Amino acid sequence: MTGYIALLRGINVGGKNKIKMAELRESLTAIGLKNVRTYIQSGNILFQSNKQEKIIKEEIEYKIMQDYQLSIPVILRTSEEWEQIMKACPFSAEEITKAEADSIGESLYVAFFSKQSVER
Repeated sequence: MTGYIALLRGINVGGKNKIKMAELRESLTAIGLKNVRTYIQSGNILFQSNKQEKIIKEEIEYKIMQDYQLSIPVILRTSEEWEQIMKACPFSAEEITKAEADSIGESLYVAFFSKQSVER
């Protein structure tokens, strides 16, 4: 069974597109996802499934529309892809530690897109 991380775009931000994570876990379990966990009210979801990635994405988006009447884009990455992304960080541990010490708040971000961009 493959581990996945789903990132829901634009929920629980500024009082808009509110979804309670406990309810969302129940909704996603109902469509057959296993070991569904969420991270605070962020819309970040961890789960396992044997389904194809495209089908999972479509099912999650449909279920959110069905249960919450919200059209929410879903970005999926496997746990293996997530590990590769972390390993490919271009900054050394020393550089990250220095940046954290020199800044107030967060200092390192990763952006995820729904599909690979094509250079023209």
